[in-house]
Amino acid sequence: MNLIGNRRLLYGAIAGVLLVALAITSAIVWQGAGVRSHPAASAGANPRVAHAAWLVCAQPVLRSPFSYDGPAGSYKSGTAGLPTYGTPGSNFPHDNAGVVLPTGTHSYPSYELKPDTVYYLLPGTHVGSIQADANDAFVGGFSAGKPTVLDGRYSYFEAIDSNSSNGDQSGVTIEYLTIERYHPVGDAGAINQETNTGWTIQYNTITLNVPGAGVMAGAGNVLKDNCLTLNGQYGFQSSDVNGFGRDSLTGGPYGVVIEGNEISYNDTCDFSGLLNNKAVGWRNHNPVPVQYRNPKCGKVVGDGNQGGFKLWQTNGVTVSGNYIHNNWGPGGWADTDNANTTWTDNRITDNEGAAIIEEVSYNFSITGNYLARNDLTDGLGNPGFPQPAVYISESGSDTTFGGVPACQEAACAGQKSYPLQSVISGNTLVNNGGSIFLWQNSNRYCSDGSDMLCTLVAGGHSGPFTVSACKANLPSASVSTSTYVGHKTGTPLEDWWDGCMWKTENVRVARNTIDFDPAAIMSCTKTAWPDCGAGGIFSEYGSPPGAKPGWVVPTQVTFFQNDLWSDNVYNGPPKFFAWNQGNGDNPVNWAAWTGNASSGIKCGSPAERQSGFCTGPFGQDAGSTYNGST
Repeated sequence: MNLIGNRRLLYGAIAGVLLVALAITSAIVWQGAGVRSHPAASAGANPRVAHAAWLVCAQPVLRSPFSYDGPAGSYKSGTAGLPTYGTPGSNFPHDNAGVVLPTGTHSYPSYELKPDTVYYLLPGTHVGSIQADANDAFVGGFSAGKPTVLDGRYSYFEAIDSNSSNGDQSGVTIEYLTIERYHPVGDAGAINQETNTGWTIQYNTITLNVPGAGVMAGAGNVLKDNCLTLNGQYGFQSSDVNGFGRDSLTGGPYGVVIEGNEISYNDTCDFSGLLNNKAVGWRNHNPVPVQYRNPKCGKVVGDGNQGGFKLWQTNGVTVSGNYIHNNWGPGGWADTDNANTTWTDNRITDNEGAAIIEEVSYNFSITGNYLARNDLTDGLGNPGFPQPAVYISESGSDTTFGGVPACQEAACAGQKSYPLQSVISGNTLVNNGGSIFLWQNSNRYCSDGSDMLCTLVAGGHSGPFTVSACKANLPSASVSTSTYVGHKTGTPLEDWWDGCMWKTENVRVARNTIDFDPAAIMSCTKTAWPDCGAGGIFSEYGSPPGAKPGWVVPTQVTFFQNDLWSDNVYNGPPKFFAWNQGNGDNPVNWAAWTGNASSGIKCGSPAERQSGFCTGPFGQDAGSTYNGST
């Protein structure tokens, strides 16, 4: 295939997208040497969020302030046009040497480099791979309209990483580079594949790296003001690879900061998978338009791991002020035993899947975000199940076992925690495939065979609830069907029912504005997409092993796990689903959704339990306003 032609096609797509974005730009904000623009807020937008989520891709904020374009070799701090080092107030005060690297083809293994050194990559194209040492800095320049490009030409797996046999190479900085066309495999990344700790990655364009991700974020990593676009699987993911920075509770990275990035058009290799909907003519439909598909993806088998980014087993992550849009898959996804994740002041729009997913995780806060037009594609691909902007799956804050604590690692200093209640508040949602949905899979529990991880309650892996212990004791576990508190059974004597299940509990949904106009959403009809606009709370009939009645988990999550909506504003006719996925009375009307649950029997009659039909009342949205038809 014509690599250059295809590269131009992909860059043409970027340029076209940015031209559209710039056409709706309402303001230009000058910040020193750089310019950052923020899109005009849609109707109902939170102005603070619209201001925070500025464009980054192709903006002057990515332009290096360093302009040296002379001979390569060692240089002294203070040389004109080069980064300074070695003294307080310099660009890199902790480094003690500087080296200019020439353009051309050259890889740099770790033994050719030295720690505590600033490496300035001359403007132009550098082809090869670099193995960083501790406290190194890799800095690009800009001269005569020419930036620094680190190009893998799809012949190298990694752009900048480390030699894992040397151990954790912490404190590395990467800035003002365009890093493109590397060939990390699926679930790997072009930058920091070994997930070294304390890396700062800022002011870079990271693009066209396939089939994997642009970046792997390790403990204490900072991703700030980058353009992560058109990568094969994710813009980045955060997970532990070599144990260099492994949280004592969650087992993955901790203290990660994701701030001010533009994360867009990722999953060009379609790890999301093909879609079907007969009503709209989809049969094995690839959601990635032809012009965005990268011919270097190779054969990819969709595995459900894709999108703007994904967090695995992290603790103390803050995602703030980012513009996350047009990714195939979700915008951002915290998947499996994450704890204390903060999502705030982000603008998340036009993603194939949900804007934000919290799955089998703990202690989150989702506040002040602007979420628009997400999950319109995946909604049509799965029309019989809610496809919301915010999807909470077996996640919340534990109070049964004393709570999942704040991150205890030093790098988490300043990171917030939410041990008593997870919060979804102050967000603006506009014309998404659905609103906010709290789901608990009744067949998801520790030892269910999905993976070898267990819940984090009661001390996590150091406590009583482990895969082997849950497998041995869940069959004899039981729960009261009046209070829905688990009994102590088994050996040792524990509440295995509550301790072995990831639960959607103690989630507060308050003071959100939810705008929904079905006419503005493609094929939002009963025929093509019956669950368009859905939100609410339910489980499916099912149970951990032990032959518990199938209605127990739906009743527990709906009425007894302290999941509460209040003081929201609904503009338009969103739908509310409750109790049981197969509830024939779904969607329930506003009166049933908001009626006093104490005046009903909480879906507890023999007829309701047998049929799976329940009209409520469900006791939600006290103090909320509904401006729409029922």
